[in-house]
Amino acid sequence: MRILFVGHNGYGYPHTRVRCYHFARILQAYPDIETAVLSFRDDLAPHKSEAAMYENLRDREKLVLTGKAVWRLLREKDSIIYMQKAHFHSAAPYLLYRLGLLKRYILDYDDYDIPLSNFFFRGVLNRLFFGTHKWDEITYRIARNACGCVASSRELCTILKKENPHTAYIPTGVDISMFSPADARSEGDEIKVLWNGLIWGEPIVKNLLMLVKAFQKAALRAPRLRLHIVGGGASWDSCKQQISDKYPDAPVCWRDWVDPLEMPQLLQTMDIGVLPLDGDDQWLRCKSPTKLFEYMAAGLPVVSSKVGEACHVIEHLNSGFLAENTAGFEEGLLFLAQDVELRKKMGLAARQRIETEYALPVLGERLRNFLQSLFPESI
Repeated sequence: MRILFVGHNGYGYPHTRVRCYHFARILQAYPDIETAVLSFRDDLAPHKSEAAMYENLRDREKLVLTGKAVWRLLREKDSIIYMQKAHFHSAAPYLLYRLGLLKRYILDYDDYDIPLSNFFFRGVLNRLFFGTHKWDEITYRIARNACGCVASSRELCTILKKENPHTAYIPTGVDISMFSPADARSEGDEIKVLWNGLIWGEPIVKNLLMLVKAFQKAALRAPRLRLHIVGGGASWDSCKQQISDKYPDAPVCWRDWVDPLEMPQLLQTMDIGVLPLDGDDQWLRCKSPTKLFEYMAAGLPVVSSKVGEACHVIEHLNSGFLAENTAGFEEGLLFLAQDVELRKKMGLAARQRIETEYALPVLGERLRNFLQSLFPESI
């Protein structure tokens, strides 16, 4: 069996890194599976930034990339196409499928992207490639016609199963060979709390405003707490300004984007990870955030909102703290700020949870078993 993973972004973005590159690598370890990755950013548009693949690609540029992908995919007629996300990059494999030139594909869906889909701006182009201009119908049509779907969260699995009964739940997970707990975390001058990621729009800004509100109150009672926000994105500067204006006294340190290969080293210097989710809408319930698994793999206890997938990953008061609201988030920060031994104990429990349930070898076995159920003649 040969599987070609097709990703919208490159290695720098977590959804393509984990669900294309990492999944491809772990499956390659099986003697009966051959894998490769076609990244629209890394392979077809290396001159573009990761953010530019979302923010400012014109239809003309999308068509050029689609043409390049069609030419590349014509050599993969016997391969299984593993389509990660339903964005404009899925136009090439889906068109070839409709023309009968590609026989088999799988849809991997790791976020509820329908309201934020990055298809073509012009409806006529979406109708040409997908048979409809409606974003939700494009996504569901791709799911319905797939040999099977892979969902990163339980909520997404429920949604996709309505369109395709052959849907498997395989969370995002983490490469535990890259992340490890620090040998020792001393009781230093600061208790470092980390949020990292892309601030790409209002939903993320809202999450961070909630976090800083809780953090500022917690820091009044635990003055050694320091919040480190690491990342980038289209709304990075705007978010910094809003937080500075609204919470000028909050102890927040800002750091620009860190290369994914440097993230394990950064996490070694932190004490607590945070996952704020302000609200309970479908997008938040569907998330399976990479940062959560990386924090836990690095032995960090996590304070997370009690929303969606985090409720299934974090064991409350064992490997982390699940907060009901902003006040609960403050309580969680204060709970973990008590002493270094408590954080170490919970961090080791978090690491153990990752090793048994969310490490790449575990997920790779689940994915291989799912592929075998779909294509028993090939494995």
